[in-house]
Amino acid sequence: MQSKKVTEIAPATAVQPRMLTVKDAAVYLGTTVWQIRTLVWSKRLAAVRLGHRQVFDRCDLDSFIEKLKKAA
Repeated sequence: MQSKKVTEIAPATAVQPRMLTVKDAAVYLGTTVWQIRTLVWSKRLAAVRLGHRQVFDRCDLDSFIEKLKKAA
């Protein structure tokens, strides 16, 4: 009797989206949705328009954090 060789499959890793919604960006930065909107209106934070939605690139959010670190 031959035994079947079991191939182990690595567990799937969750893909982190690069673009975040306003709500997700607020959670990522630890602030409120209104604070995110205020930062966009004052042009301190870049947003990308997708139809009627605004989304935020994780790289831009990380750059924003780095700028705040340097200013402190």
